[in-house]
Amino acid sequence: MKAAEERPVLSIIATVYNSAKIVAELVARIKSVVDAMGIAYEIILVDDGSRDDSAFFMEQQSRDDLRVKSIILSRNFGQQVAMSAGVHHATGRFVLIMDGDLQNPPEAIPRLYQKVLEGYDIVYTSSPKKNDLFDSLTSWLFWKFLKFVVRADVAQSQLMMRIMTAEVAEYYRNYPEKIRTVAAITHDIGMNCAVILVENQKRREGKSNYNTLKRMNLAIDVILDFSNRPLNFVFYLGGIIFLLTIGAALYYLHSYLTQNTLPGFTSLALLILLFGSINLISIGVLARYVANIYTEVKRRPLYFVRKSINLPKKS
Repeated sequence: MKAAEERPVLSIIATVYNSAKIVAELVARIKSVVDAMGIAYEIILVDDGSRDDSAFFMEQQSRDDLRVKSIILSRNFGQQVAMSAGVHHATGRFVLIMDGDLQNPPEAIPRLYQKVLEGYDIVYTSSPKKNDLFDSLTSWLFWKFLKFVVRADVAQSQLMMRIMTAEVAEYYRNYPEKIRTVAAITHDIGMNCAVILVENQKRREGKSNYNTLKRMNLAIDVILDFSNRPLNFVFYLGGIIFLLTIGAALYYLHSYLTQNTLPGFTSLALLILLFGSINLISIGVLARYVANIYTEVKRRPLYFVRKSINLPKKS
């Protein structure tokens, strides 16, 4: 068993969920890359309530090498919370976070490390490549909405993989909210940041844990976590539709007075569907904000750790 360094230069955090078949490869590739860098490091694996044997293989890796630390959460809290659990326990001068399914390639770690040494506080990764056309389209729409409606000046098509200084990691730990996203928190911290291109890889084993519904929910959480501008957007959208309705009413009134009346069933049905959709969307946006407020005011703990290995016991 290899001994752990007292103070690692680099903490590498990877979340694991139903990835039993690739835990060993994940750790081996990270160690191969970082060993060549010649710096002290720690690897923190966070199991987010996996339903397979991921926790068992994580424990195995931790018992073979004290630099590999395992955090096994009591249940599935979601990747964003699981990643926060890893950041809370990181002790390195620099903290790097990444997906644990090998879609974020460990081979990019030296590039991130070299970039942050240039004096940046956070270095993001962005990938121009997506899994398929649908992912490309939805990703493009999401980031455009975030930029032009929410007015968030963020790195587009960013991956989970990023590196930050210990100072930024400490700021990150001070965010207490339960509905949290890594992208929104690191953006809110600000600081001096850079972006490098890293091509996202296809998942080696199994299917992605994020189906379309989960992706949509995550996208909504990111948008709401960035700003309350969506509420303003819905308000202004309602105002625009109101003005269009006045214009349509004047048009049909003119048609009626000039005896050039057009059949109105289709237009009436479309207007009803349009206004019904706008109302439902508006109520939905408001409901998500209210639901998030309800979750926050309960002030429940962010997560519970069922078991940890190679981590100091907290008093």
